[in-house]
Amino acid sequence: MADFISAWFNIAMNLLKTLWGKWLILARIIGNFQSQVILSVFYLLILAPVGILFGLIADPLKIRKKNSSNFVKWEHEKQTLKEARKQY
Repeated sequence: MADFISAWFNIAMNLLKTLWGKWLILARIIGNFQSQVILSVFYLLILAPVGILFGLIADPLKIRKKNSSNFVKWEHEKQTLKEARKQY
């Protein structure tokens, strides 16, 4: 009787190992497809609009006219020699 149970157990384990191996192959295929879908949706919904927006705003060739200068004159509170020596 023990040999009969052991034989059936071995057959069941071999069947489960085969099914498990086939499941791993199928799971890898499903995972690859799913990751491509998720990354494509992420790109289309988030990265592409941000890229288009920055492309419209950016001016890499400096073609758009800017102000004549960005310089802002800074007024010193105290302009003494003692204050000039103590800059920090």
